[in-house]
Amino acid sequence: MNSRAILSAALLLTASVLQTTAAEPKVVRVEFKPGATSAAIKGSITGEEFILYKLNARDGQYLSVSLQASTPSADFNIYIPGRGPGDDALFASAMAPEKKYSGQLYKTGDHSISVFLNRNAARKGVTAKFDILFKITATPPDATTDAPVDDTAGFSQQASYGKMSFKVTSPAKESGNSFTLTPSGLSASNEPVTVPIKGFVVNLLCDDIDGDDSPEIAVITQDGPQERGTAHVFSTNAKKSMSAVNLRDITDTPKLINGYGGGDEYQFVEGTFIRRFPIQGDGAPTGKTRQLQYKLKPGEAMKQLVLDKSVEY
Repeated sequence: MNSRAILSAALLLTASVLQTTAAEPKVVRVEFKPGATSAAIKGSITGEEFILYKLNARDGQYLSVSLQASTPSADFNIYIPGRGPGDDALFASAMAPEKKYSGQLYKTGDHSISVFLNRNAARKGVTAKFDILFKITATPPDATTDAPVDDTAGFSQQASYGKMSFKVTSPAKESGNSFTLTPSGLSASNEPVTVPIKGFVVNLLCDDIDGDDSPEIAVITQDGPQERGTAHVFSTNAKKSMSAVNLRDITDTPKLINGYGGGDEYQFVEGTFIRRFPIQGDGAPTGKTRQLQYKLKPGEAMKQLVLDKSVEY
């Protein structure tokens, strides 16, 4: 599959994905030595400080970025030319299982990479020391001469909304699995997105839940014998392009996670995103179900699915 945009992302996010932009950034121009395709830089930030790295790259080249920091509270966002902190990000490391990105660029010019502390750490004045690696290549970093992957193998499902359609495919590997979501019919960009996952894809949902006649898409995965479900949610932007949606995990909210043992179900229902699962007590089913209802809201860096109501029945 010729994927022009690879997001190494998992879309269960914490609220800390948003970048604090109160401080003025330190701007650093990334320069490669003659003949080199990569550059490694050391840095340090404290509190609301952040560093904005500027890297000139061309349409069609491949960009890889990886961050190693002294605290997991450090993250990075990538912005296409003409955008920066406060705008929609091409990639947010808080979405990824690892703080790494690799993807093909679709614009020529200065790409911006901001390194910052999440909101909680910034407020506490935490200091992060870090190493960040930038790499620009003409071919995919992991390109090989192996036979092409058969996209018909594994999981494949398609959903439509009006003249737009969305296809999810997955090789369904026992380890190192991923899915690729490919849109069509969007007016500005139909770039596919590839996401590494644990477990397997089990469903694809598509509906408009914020009333703008431009749909949302959810790729549902399950992992483990308890069928613990994860929703990877995307939104289309005025039928022009597709971007990730921030869905906060419930593991840090005791009243919501209490009694959770897997068996998740997800739905788009009448302007809401629904997650429900059976409630367990002492490791056994109680016969009750907890239902979480989310509303789609604008966000600083991306749209947010915000918990609107929690009910049990």
